[in-house]
Amino acid sequence: MKKILILLTLAGTLASCSEKPEFVRVGNVSLVGLKDSLILVNMDYVVYNPNNVRTKLRQSGMQIFYKDALVGHGFLDRQIALAANDTIEVPVRCEIVLDKLNTYYPELLASDSTVFHIKGNGRISFLLNSFTIDMDDEIQLNTKKIIHEEIKKNLGYKDNFKIRSISSDKLPSLSETSLKLQVEARNNLPLDYEISQMKLRFFLDQRKGAVAEWELAEPVKQKANGFSNIPVDVTLSNFDILKQIKFSWLTNKKVNFNILGEVAVKVQEYEFNIPVQDSLTLAL
Repeated sequence: MKKILILLTLAGTLASCSEKPEFVRVGNVSLVGLKDSLILVNMDYVVYNPNNVRTKLRQSGMQIFYKDALVGHGFLDRQIALAANDTIEVPVRCEIVLDKLNTYYPELLASDSTVFHIKGNGRISFLLNSFTIDMDDEIQLNTKKIIHEEIKKNLGYKDNFKIRSISSDKLPSLSETSLKLQVEARNNLPLDYEISQMKLRFFLDQRKGAVAEWELAEPVKQKANGFSNIPVDVTLSNFDILKQIKFSWLTNKKVNFNILGEVAVKVQEYEFNIPVQDSLTLAL
C-alpha cells in the first residue's frame, strides 16, 4: 500500500511538472489519388514532446477547408507514442470530397497549386494529465489533373449526347430521305463549356460503310448544369439504303440505323473528345 502511495505521489509530481506538447507543422504532404469521388491525401502531423518521458497521441480530428467551404477531414488511425524530448512525425490520412469542390472547378483547373486550410486538434495523454493540441496550417495540392479526369469522366456519360426527337420522310423507291433529328446535349458540370465540333455517321451495316454523315456547322455554347437541343438535318440516299437492305426489314417495315460519332468539348484551354453512340428506327 505504501509503495502504491509513493508511485501515485511520484506520478502526480511528474504530471504537475509536465509540459504541453506542441504542434509544429504539417509535413510530407502527398496526393495519393482519387477513389470513390474522394481525393486521398497522406501527410505528417508533426508534434514536439518537451517532456522527459514519452506520451501518447490518442486521437486527432482535422477539418480541411478550401476558402470558407468545409471539403474534407483528416484521420489518425491509431494511438501513436511520442518519444521523450523529441519531434515526431505522425502519419495522417485525409479525404477531400470531390463533390464539394465542383463549384470551384474553373479556378482549380487554372492553378498548379491549390491551397487548403487545415484546422483541428489532437488529444495527448501524459500520465494523469491530458492535453488538447490545437493545429492551424495550410497545405498545397496540385488538383488540376484530378479535376481534369473528373470532367472527362462526367462528359463520357452516355446520356450527355442523345438523339431525342425524330421526324422523317418514308422511304420511297429511289429518291432521297430527309431526317430531322435533335441531339440533346446535357451539361452536368458546374462550369460553362463549348461544343466546338460534332460529327455523326449513320450506318445500316458498319462493315459496308456509312450511308450518311453530318457535321456541326458552328460551335455551341453550353451553360453550367444546362442543356441544349442541336438540330441535325440529314439527307439519305435511298439507293444506298436499298443496296444494304435486309429481308427482315422489309417484313417488319422498318430500318434500323446505328449512329456513331465524336464530340469535341472545350473547357477553358482543355479539349475533350467524347464518343457518341445511339440508334434510331425508320419506318418503311
